[in-house]
Amino acid sequence: MTTEPIRRRGPLHWTGLGKLVSFYRYFAFNAPKTTTAGGMALLGATAVAQMFLLIRHFDVPAYVVVWFLLMIIGSLLAAFAMSVGTVPSLTRSGWALGSAVSLASITMYFASRAVGLPGLPQMVGRWHYPLGNLTLAMGLLFLALHFSVVTGMNVAYPRTRCWHD
Repeated sequence: MTTEPIRRRGPLHWTGLGKLVSFYRYFAFNAPKTTTAGGMALLGATAVAQMFLLIRHFDVPAYVVVWFLLMIIGSLLAAFAMSVGTVPSLTRSGWALGSAVSLASITMYFASRAVGLPGLPQMVGRWHYPLGNLTLAMGLLFLALHFSVVTGMNVAYPRTRCWHD
């Protein structure tokens, strides 16, 4: 009697998403400086959009002003950390901070539109607001770019594969 290893099959296998997610194994892009510059540009655009929102809407509650300032500082700090290519741990921390800022921005976008925020009932249901949509798009694009870096499809750390552009 032979014993075969038990194969665990989860939702990724049942739905077929496992094969879709594993596409990154078959190709990779050799452009670490371009990838990092793209991530920095997305974070810079997020910071500019948040800054414009802060300047344009001066009658918002104090916690929203603090939120905008944290998003701006976090975006700029992450972009700066990503630009330091000589220290890989700092670069990785910049990417992680950028993902955290993007995820927080996306979460606040959906929370303000779906359930509303204290002192901002006028934002509920305003899915068509251009600056909010721009911020959402920049956050989603940054998360997608960071996902491609984590999976190895794009290279942002030249030393991991000895690739340079």
